[in-house]
Amino acid sequence: MKNIMTLGATLVLTLSAFASNEEGTTRYKVDGNASSITWHATKVTGEHMGTVNVTNGVISVTDGAMTSANVIADMSSIACTDLEGEWADKLVGHLNSDDFFNVSEHKTSSFLLRNIVPLAEPSKGATHTVTGDFTIRGITQSVTFEANINDNNGALSISGSVVLDRSQFDVKYGSGSFFDNLGDNLIHDNFTVGFNLVAQAQ
Repeated sequence: MKNIMTLGATLVLTLSAFASNEEGTTRYKVDGNASSITWHATKVTGEHMGTVNVTNGVISVTDGAMTSANVIADMSSIACTDLEGEWADKLVGHLNSDDFFNVSEHKTSSFLLRNIVPLAEPSKGATHTVTGDFTIRGITQSVTFEANINDNNGALSISGSVVLDRSQFDVKYGSGSFFDNLGDNLIHDNFTVGFNLVAQAQ
């Protein structure tokens, strides 16, 4: 999307959650260095992709079930991986501008867990259906998607992807939801945010 998010935009996504003192509850801290967020956007004439850094996050698991999670991403870290040099710099500068994510005013994006349900029959690498609130440009929208969640001896891993509609977050540039007759300048509203989060029990 000459221009995004993801998990997804979000994408900098930081996890923030409430630590619980309840018996049977384990608090996990997301490792930003070991975690990653990717974005992939398309337009009539091509596509762009890149990354956003995870700055921090907290997840709570009670009796084996995830009960809270809040992930935060650093939007100022947004990068393009399919271009190099001047072209990459121009794209990233545009993504940072008010045409897209207005990073000077909205330095982070976030995800807050609302509901999570195990799949009766895990498929395509997914184990759960997740519903949560993505906040981008200060606008919050609820989205449901599938994710793969595993707990291996105190190390929690969460991976998957989610499709977000940038028009719902007031990202207007080149959008057919806001402008007519864009022709080859049309940038598709939907973009994909991929995520691979690693968290350690505290």
